[in-house]
Amino acid sequence: MNETLTKKQGGSFLIQDITTEQFYTSELISEETKMMKDAGASFLNTEIESRLEFLETKEAIKETPVLIRKCGELGFLGLEVSEEFGGLDVSFKDVLHFTVTMSRGYSFTGALGVQTSIGIAPIFLYGTAYLKEKYLAKMIGGELLSAFALTEPNAGSDANAGKTKAVIDENGDYIINGQKAWISNAGIADLFIVFAKIEDDKNLSAFVVEKDFGGITIGPEEKKMGFSGWSTCQVFFENVKVPKTQLLGERNKGLKIALNTLNTGRIKLGASCIGVGSKALTHAVDYAKQREQFGKSIASFGAIQDKIARMQAYLFANEAGVFRLGNDIDLLREQMQQEGNNFSEAKINSLKEFSIESAIVKVYGSEIQDYIVDQAVQIYGGMGFSAESPVEKLYRAVRISRIYEGTNEINRLVIIKEFVKKGMKGELDVFSLFTKIAEELEEELPNFTTNVIDQYESFVQSLKSISVFISGVCLQKFMAQLEEEQEIAMHISDLLINLYVLESTLLRVKKLKELNFLEEDFHYAILKTIGFDVFTKVSNTINELVVSFNSEKEVSTIIKAWDKYMKLPHANIKEERRKIAKRVISKGVN
Repeated sequence: MNETLTKKQGGSFLIQDITTEQFYTSELISEETKMMKDAGASFLNTEIESRLEFLETKEAIKETPVLIRKCGELGFLGLEVSEEFGGLDVSFKDVLHFTVTMSRGYSFTGALGVQTSIGIAPIFLYGTAYLKEKYLAKMIGGELLSAFALTEPNAGSDANAGKTKAVIDENGDYIINGQKAWISNAGIADLFIVFAKIEDDKNLSAFVVEKDFGGITIGPEEKKMGFSGWSTCQVFFENVKVPKTQLLGERNKGLKIALNTLNTGRIKLGASCIGVGSKALTHAVDYAKQREQFGKSIASFGAIQDKIARMQAYLFANEAGVFRLGNDIDLLREQMQQEGNNFSEAKINSLKEFSIESAIVKVYGSEIQDYIVDQAVQIYGGMGFSAESPVEKLYRAVRISRIYEGTNEINRLVIIKEFVKKGMKGELDVFSLFTKIAEELEEELPNFTTNVIDQYESFVQSLKSISVFISGVCLQKFMAQLEEEQEIAMHISDLLINLYVLESTLLRVKKLKELNFLEEDFHYAILKTIGFDVFTKVSNTINELVVSFNSEKEVSTIIKAWDKYMKLPHANIKEERRKIAKRVISKGVN
């Protein structure tokens, strides 16, 4: 692979040798951030968990504004906003720590996330000085609640197909007409970030629209599978007069605002999946230790231990990827600010730069979260199907995670679209690396060493090589049309997801060793478990790709690469998983 790059670059994990020098792991959390997390946990214990049954009903929606105001008083709403506007301006990785904690708040977590991630953030990052002065302090204090009005009945994933219109009147102000659907916080919002096309523009523009402007009608609360305590409604705009000063960002640039805002939401969703998954696993382990069958605790059964081990390993890997990404965004933002960019420009551009990784952590986090919660229900057995069990609520709640912030199918296409774009622009030198790998296809790889970390470093490098090679074969065949071949495109995205996850896990284990935090039996067992899981998934992905080609030449070269690179160091995975399970059962979820 290429030498380590000096500047952080999105997607470069595929072609770059990554060191632990600038790698951040959640174990490095500061005392200040721990205090912030403790404050969040205390709020959840006092305000949410003690009244959870009620707060998960529609009747509870009317109390959400009160709870958000309390969060404002505690400083929870302004973590990402500069002190100039009443915020705390903490690092993005520290925001992710807080997100993990607050993810355990069920419906309230969703309402809180809308206020901070897609309400306050767009105004702070894209708003004029006028809009910032007018709204930010009140939003951070919880006095003004917000909603993000993008989705329409016939414009979901294809957001730019929205029909909501803004026409310009004789005073230069806007008159907005249209309909929005599935708008979170709509029933409690004081203002809306509204996306509409001005006149005959091809692209959306964004506006900050107050409910008090008039002409806004809120539909009834939707009946949902889960998160019943979180407001979700249709919103109708009928001749809503919006002053020209309420335009957010530039005309015709609303879609970019929406997509960049969603990048933040995707990363935070990946972080939320850590908290929810940890909660589900903790419930499952506690129940398994108490539940006896055939004269002993079911936690002693191999089948249950296998589930616990996989759940813990996936959590560890997800956490490694999420905090790796959060730190990379922080580092790039700092670099950009040192180069003369202001905070907003640096934050926007650093988030945009890592759009591939943002989609990766969203997809992986939501899918392993679903797996963990599903397995928690299975461990509970019949009790898991009961509404009295804590995992039943989680099961209904988490299913939305693979749908909002862009469906996982759309996010997989985002990964390949951004990957192709960077390759075509020469930002990721995939083509020359592909040529080099193709020339070396006949050469033998060195045998694995006996050192565990060295073994998995070799496997990660092999995984990068085969991912580059197969991506190159597909790019040569389809070029810019690759994203139109959605089945193949999503298989390549899966290669990149699995590579990022395994490398992040390896880097975290290496960092823990450097910090003298390593529990060798436990952490090496996790690395081997994730390695085997990635090996299995990548092998299946390559199988799917092979049967998607008719050309014997393409098939034979992919198989040749497979034979060369898909060699995993042997480990008794059954025993490794037992090590993980016994550690979790005795000491708790890591």
